[in-house]
Amino acid sequence: DSDPNSTHDRKQRAFRIESGAARVERDVDEEMEFHLAMRAQKFMRLGLAPTAAREQALQQFGDLPAVRDECLTIDTEHHRAMTRVNRLNDLKQDVAYAFRSLRHNKSFAIVTILILALGIGANTAIFSLVNVLLLRKLPVPNANELVLIGSPMRANSMSDGSPRTDMFSYDLYKDMRDGSHTVSGLYATGRTGGLDVVRPHFNDPTARIVDSLSTSIDHPNARFVSNNYFSVLQVLPSAGRTFAASEGLNVGDAPVVVVSYNYWQRQLAADTRAVGSTLSVNGTALTIIGVAAQGFNGDIVDRDVTLFIPLTMQPVIVKSANWLDNHRDINWLNVMGRMKPGISLPQARAELVTVTTRAIIDHALPRQIISLKQDIAEKPVVVQSGAQGYSFYRTQYSTALVTLMVAVVLVLLVVCANVANLLLARATARTREMSLRMALGASRVRLIQQLLTESLIIALAGGVLGILVAAWASQALLYIVIGNRSSTALNTSLDIQVLFFSALVSIVAAALFGLMPALSATRVELAGALRSSGRNVAGNGGKFGVGRLLVVAQVAMSVLLLVGTGMLVRSMNRLEGSDVGAARDQLLITSIDAAHIGYKGARLATLLDAITESVRHAPGVTNASASLNGIFSGTESGTNFQAEGFVARASADTNASYDDVGADYFHTIGARISKGRDFTAIDNETGLKVAILNESLAKFLYPNGDALGKHITVDSASREIVGVVADVNEGSLRGEPARRFYVPLAQHGERPGTFYVEIKTSGDPSKTVNNVRKAILAVDALLPLRHIDPLNLLIRESIGQDRLVAQVVTLFGALALVLSALGLYGVMAYATLRRTSEFGLRLALGAVPGAIVGLVLREALVTTAAGLLIGLPFAFGMSQLLREQLFGIGTVDVPSIVLAVTVLAVTAALAAYLPAMRASRVAPLDALRAD
Repeated sequence: DSDPNSTHDRKQRAFRIESGAARVERDVDEEMEFHLAMRAQKFMRLGLAPTAAREQALQQFGDLPAVRDECLTIDTEHHRAMTRVNRLNDLKQDVAYAFRSLRHNKSFAIVTILILALGIGANTAIFSLVNVLLLRKLPVPNANELVLIGSPMRANSMSDGSPRTDMFSYDLYKDMRDGSHTVSGLYATGRTGGLDVVRPHFNDPTARIVDSLSTSIDHPNARFVSNNYFSVLQVLPSAGRTFAASEGLNVGDAPVVVVSYNYWQRQLAADTRAVGSTLSVNGTALTIIGVAAQGFNGDIVDRDVTLFIPLTMQPVIVKSANWLDNHRDINWLNVMGRMKPGISLPQARAELVTVTTRAIIDHALPRQIISLKQDIAEKPVVVQSGAQGYSFYRTQYSTALVTLMVAVVLVLLVVCANVANLLLARATARTREMSLRMALGASRVRLIQQLLTESLIIALAGGVLGILVAAWASQALLYIVIGNRSSTALNTSLDIQVLFFSALVSIVAAALFGLMPALSATRVELAGALRSSGRNVAGNGGKFGVGRLLVVAQVAMSVLLLVGTGMLVRSMNRLEGSDVGAARDQLLITSIDAAHIGYKGARLATLLDAITESVRHAPGVTNASASLNGIFSGTESGTNFQAEGFVARASADTNASYDDVGADYFHTIGARISKGRDFTAIDNETGLKVAILNESLAKFLYPNGDALGKHITVDSASREIVGVVADVNEGSLRGEPARRFYVPLAQHGERPGTFYVEIKTSGDPSKTVNNVRKAILAVDALLPLRHIDPLNLLIRESIGQDRLVAQVVTLFGALALVLSALGLYGVMAYATLRRTSEFGLRLALGAVPGAIVGLVLREALVTTAAGLLIGLPFAFGMSQLLREQLFGIGTVDVPSIVLAVTVLAVTAALAAYLPAMRASRVAPLDALRAD
């Protein structure tokens, strides 16, 4: 038998520390064995043999397993209760001790909390945008049951041409609604355009009736919606009612409106008399029948919808156009439904895709069928969850937000490494404290728990302050995204999801920056630590100790951010400065909606001519023309055509973008006519039908010949090609210019009620805005001018994603650089302090101060070089993540890499210079007495 006190058994027992249920079981077994032994001894004193005495004791004890189980149950419950009490007491002690310790080290606490607030706040701010654009669901019951057909970013779009798969005509919507069986209802909603609304003004709260003369005019965001809109979304009214099933069945039969809760509060003074009162919308009287539920502002997350108007009122409200009757080519409706109970999204998708595709093909003209089938094959109908509603910005910024989340996580890691270094430095000063507590019996686990509690309190304090940082930063990010436009309703308020995310980040950060210092601070040799002042005991020692390794990690992550910053900034600069084919520095673009104030037919033609003529004579203006779509306006037209002498190989070959433009258009915008001529005044409704192609379309149709004199047929009308113009990027700076043709606006069958005016100025366009506005309003003071913007501003807004990523990543890169410099400075300052005696001895033996400075700087640069060697390979990998956002530069951008390496090397030298100078001035005698 082995000696139970042997060295081997002691070693085994030391690594088998029983705890929890195992310990309780051991204690119960030992207690029962003790009682059995005592009883057996009693029987042995009465003369029984040991074996018989134990058997007698067992018989007297009773059912041993049952007693053991009962004792285990009692002891386990008692053990758990005591454990909970002890842990709670330990936690209370740790929290109180942590607050007391931080209160005595206010500078340390303030610095660490501020650093963490920046890191946690940055993460929370980016997540708030991710939340509102990608995660937040519509505030409706059972949002996961909603299913969206088409594109979620087409909520304010319209297309006049062949049927589409991303938005739909009114007749196509009715086919989809009547042919689907997997949904309990399908609703449709579409744009209204600009509205003039005259609303009642409730001044006298004691009045019994509303004074019809006391009114106000506003221009709210509104939507045309089908009569089942609220029932499908399951949104109840907070006052009045929503649309009845009998309303909105025929054109003009529902002169009613539901207002949003916010509109009722702000514009109608939250007056209960609002329900039943009348709004005048574009001159049409609509009765307010209800107020939507509080918190519901429509199904478009980017925009607060304030008025909900029945779909069948469209021709009555927009008097210049009818988008309802037999117009399968006018695509302007968005469609969403609610799945029936028990129906899954794949089931609904399969049916809705089939129903929609069949409805498009079955009602197409014979000449359209082949091309439509090819179009649908290339761009099939998309059916997806509608829980997040419609959003223009979601698709546009989703890639950017993923990039920013990666960048902000890197910033958080840099922050955690920096705070960990501060905690390591503090651990050095607490070495004797930790050693004394361990000598008095505290376990290492208990001390680690206490240190982690302190780290958690610091992190939570940083998280609370970080929420305040995020509240400001999220608004700043939103401004970068949308500029100074007020039409968005993106709400980046800190809801429960954002607060939960901030708390989670704080806890993770506490673990990241707290665990390593806690382990280092409690890894001490007691005798030596108690004899020393702690200078040579901390875990920071060694050529690449813990502190220096953390700096290496900071430098590596800073490389990623700085290389990414350089690439994104260079890409954005090239993008902003790219040639759009027009005089971007001299152009103003304005949009005019004349239709809804009564202009149509011949009056529209006269108005358009009068506006362009008036603007041409405004001070600072050299020329003016008009167009249907405008440059960088977000609107686009496309259609099918046939070209003389061209044989199409695929349906897409006869698709092109087009625009209706005024006389002298290309001269006005500064586009280069490479062949032929510009449109002139003779290209009117009585003149020869003509067209101008851009170079991309001309080369595609006639790669070996001249396009001039050839004919293209559009909408059964043959047009002679009289010019070829250089490509103009009219909506995007990325990718190849679209194949496009232009036709004279004067030859449009009916002048468009909404059009754009392009104005060429002699100087800075922004200084001519007021002159242009006066010239337009001089024609008709009631004309609604949406915006008068310099083209450069519109171009900048079109690359909002690039600007957002470049500016935010630049900020993150600068923050990481500063934190890395501070971390390196702290490590080098601590290292020089520990080597005070070494430097003094070197100086006493004849070393010159410059050699000491060089030694310290060399060590700092070696640390930086190690971080660079680790970070650069990852930087090459990160560039692949950015490839979709880069323009005009390769994924391996040498200038950005050289810049990042240079900046980090210079920063490292500057951070180490002060500790190096301090080390070179050490007095030898003082240094030798330091230990």
